[in-house]
Amino acid sequence: MNLNELANGKTIISIAGEEVEVNASDAVKETVKRILQEKGIDSFTILVDGKEIVATSDLPETFDDHEIEVKRYVKAGC
Repeated sequence: MNLNELANGKTIISIAGEEVEVNASDAVKETVKRILQEKGIDSFTILVDGKEIVATSDLPETFDDHEIEVKRYVKAGC
C-alpha cells in the first residue's frame, strides 16, 4: 500500500493478472464475488497476504491492510 491509497481510501487488488481498484473499506467476499461474476471467472484461487484461502470464512472482512490476489484456476489438460 502507498500513501495515495491511504489518502483516497482505495487499494489495488489483482484479479487474473489485472489490477482492480476497490474501496479499502468494502467487504472482500461480496466485492470479489461481484468482480469474478462480471469477468466470467468461476474457477479461482484466492491469496491473502501471500497465503491461499481455502474457506470463505477465512477471508478478511475488508481490504484494509491486506494484499489480495485472485488467480484463475485452470485444470491441467483442459
